[in-house]
Amino acid sequence: MLLKEMNFRDIVDKYLYIEAAGVAQKLGSIFEVTDDVTGLLCYGYIDEQAGISFEILCCAVHDADKKTLKLLHGNDEQLAKIRLAELMEAQAAVLPSEMPRLSEFKGKVEIVKQAYKADEATEAMRKLTSLDPARLAMHPDIVTVYLVRGDEAEVAYVLLKEVREVNIIGTLLSEPQNAAGLHKGDEISFFLVHNEKGIMCMKVLEK
Repeated sequence: MLLKEMNFRDIVDKYLYIEAAGVAQKLGSIFEVTDDVTGLLCYGYIDEQAGISFEILCCAVHDADKKTLKLLHGNDEQLAKIRLAELMEAQAAVLPSEMPRLSEFKGKVEIVKQAYKADEATEAMRKLTSLDPARLAMHPDIVTVYLVRGDEAEVAYVLLKEVREVNIIGTLLSEPQNAAGLHKGDEISFFLVHNEKGIMCMKVLEK
């Protein structure tokens, strides 16, 4: 499956094999790289600033005919990251956590987990599947919100903060052009609506 077709829950906190021979060939100064290298073993996580990211654990050789995946040597001393934006068109497969040899990378994965651990409110927001249609593909903590005044609507990007009883709270990441009184960095409340276009996030402004 292409990475761009995967939900962020299929990626985050998972080990993945990503077919990216071109990327792997450039990593010889960090990892073992062979002439037949086909891709990367990665661990997926969310960087609060950069969105969905991968920690590269080692290069790998996949043989589709033999259905084998050979993991090359990693590097315990150096971290190497790549962003989803650079790999959207790449084929990827989620690997079972009990797969032999993955335990070799647990130390590095634990470092990444601790460095990018989200607070309880953010974790709660990520579990809300109802928000998925509005999330940005590469940054699931950000949603598209429609600022509506009368018959006019303007798109804004909002960083999720918390869910309350009847609404959702977030921070405006873009400067509204037609919403007087609202500015980038403001905290706003909005809600989910169902309409002919599906599920949308909306904030109704006074006329």
